[in-house]
Amino acid sequence: MSRHHWGRAGVITAAVGSLTLALAGCSGGDGGGGDAAVDLSSPAPTGVTITLWHASNDPDALLNLYKAYEKESGNTIKLVDIPSDTAPTVVQTKWATGERPDLLEYNPSPQDMAQLNMSENMLDLSSLEFVGDSALSGVAGTIDGKTYGAILGPVSVYGMYYNKDVLAKAGVDAPTNEETLKAACTAIKGTGVTPISMAGGSEWPAMMLPGFTYMGDFNADNAYGEGVASGETKVNDASGPLVAGLQMVTDLKDAGCFNKDAATQTFEQAEKAVSDGTAAFTFLPSDQIPDFYKNGASTDAVDASIGFGAFSAVKGVPSYGPNAQGSFFVPKTGDTDKERVAADFIDWATTDGYQQFVDDAQIVPTLNTADASSLSGLYADAAKLLQSDDAVIGFNSSIPGFGNFGGLAVKVLVGQSTAQDAADSFQTFVDQAIDAQKK
Repeated sequence: MSRHHWGRAGVITAAVGSLTLALAGCSGGDGGGGDAAVDLSSPAPTGVTITLWHASNDPDALLNLYKAYEKESGNTIKLVDIPSDTAPTVVQTKWATGERPDLLEYNPSPQDMAQLNMSENMLDLSSLEFVGDSALSGVAGTIDGKTYGAILGPVSVYGMYYNKDVLAKAGVDAPTNEETLKAACTAIKGTGVTPISMAGGSEWPAMMLPGFTYMGDFNADNAYGEGVASGETKVNDASGPLVAGLQMVTDLKDAGCFNKDAATQTFEQAEKAVSDGTAAFTFLPSDQIPDFYKNGASTDAVDASIGFGAFSAVKGVPSYGPNAQGSFFVPKTGDTDKERVAADFIDWATTDGYQQFVDDAQIVPTLNTADASSLSGLYADAAKLLQSDDAVIGFNSSIPGFGNFGGLAVKVLVGQSTAQDAADSFQTFVDQAIDAQKK
């Protein structure tokens, strides 16, 4: 796995069948299931040490945030590293044995939250100030109307990187939907440049075009994802949007819009192709923005030549997905002092400490209390998409069994499967995951 694996948890998260809700309800071991009420409006105690299960590759901005809180509060945060490449599985395995930290960095998507049975095992943070300031309120970190997770960021914005010079030479604007993408493909092919650089060799990028971007039009208020999770909506509906998105990939392949090595190319190679101008587009999340700056001669040169825009089936609706990194929960341990301090960290990190964190991390803020004016170039592009009124959470966030979609998307990309066959297989995985949750 690449170094971005934990950061992409909102993109590629899979339901872990052996660690479903039956195990999530377990408690004991190092605590769990504390019943005493914690008054979040009372002053937090000082001189308390809390443990934090966090990603082993947390960036300096988060590590600095932990230290700043210690200095501000007089409390201590003891870091317990969770291997980034296997984080969801490790957390869920430890959780099933009854182990609990005092503070947990974890994926705030509904599916991953369900694995830990939030209503029984986590502190309800709904009364904290950040809830009213969050752009993600009600769509991430929340179950049944209650907020259990605070999402500081970064957030993955799903979109299309494009080379401005290539588009200018072809006489086309950056496409925002299927119709304009197909038209741009035709125009760009005439210049001898590869229109779309796809990275089937890394697997997960194959999901970006037919899934995370294309589906934006259909997941307002997470309606499509929740419909699939409930069993009322079928991903293999022949007239449904997911089949249409996969069929678009087949159409683009047949039209010669992809690179010839789409089956084996890595996402790093796809990024370089767009940076070098040997390809016009690649579909990847905003997590990859730093890579484009590393590929460029200078920041100014990258900003002048590379853009990041929204794409969906018809309307160009931006999609996004919260990450485990920078998302925090307070497990119930039975130790009210530690629970209160853990909640105090979240309260401070989302208010007094938030602007400095955003500045240090150079991320799109998820809370409207932070100023993003210092962002420029691709970061500013991503901020504009996330803060758009019509931005929607990625359709995958609520879908059980989603981890199987990447391999199926690759098969469609390389012509080994039809759109319908891939959707039929995906529906089988979804049904199996839904059944597993009921046991």
